[in-house]
Amino acid sequence: MQQARSVAQSVAPEIEFNGRALDAAGLAQVRRVEAVLGPVPAGRYWYDPMSGAAGVIGGPAAAHLGPGLALGGAMPANASGGGDGRLSGVFVNGRELHTLDVAGLRRLGPVYPGRYWWDRFGNIGLEAGPMLFNFYAIMQASSTGGSTYRRGSRPGESTYIGKGCAAVHGRLRSSDEASSYSYYVGC
Repeated sequence: MQQARSVAQSVAPEIEFNGRALDAAGLAQVRRVEAVLGPVPAGRYWYDPMSGAAGVIGGPAAAHLGPGLALGGAMPANASGGGDGRLSGVFVNGRELHTLDVAGLRRLGPVYPGRYWWDRFGNIGLEAGPMLFNFYAIMQASSTGGSTYRRGSRPGESTYIGKGCAAVHGRLRSSDEASSYSYYVGC
């Protein structure tokens, strides 16, 4: 067993994600990523399996590997430095964002300290709350200079993104009009 391990280590560079060395399945996934993005140098990385974002431990997001890969352990809160709320105060999927991540997001609009979820489709919301906006829609609207409006499938639901503003209106429970909500970002 020891000999097989040393052979594997001599063939593959030491790559660690979220505090764990890659196993054979993780290494195979990295090889598939490398076929598209190029070689991944030996090193220590963080990876967010919900959004697909990745970077060097202690640093900001540097790549999008795609969501759902089985790379390493659970992503630690301090993956980008910080972790206690004093670095940026903005947490996404449990990771406190690096100040460069926050600076990049601020080019699209205001960024408020808090705890958010970000899914594989680019939907973003407050932890345990409904979707607030879609990151990719904001990117599209900002790159074209236009705006996006989408009416929801139920009465009272809509999303508007444009001119540095995102507004989401809806209901937590469709049968309860008192459960309506409105979120405005940068408006």
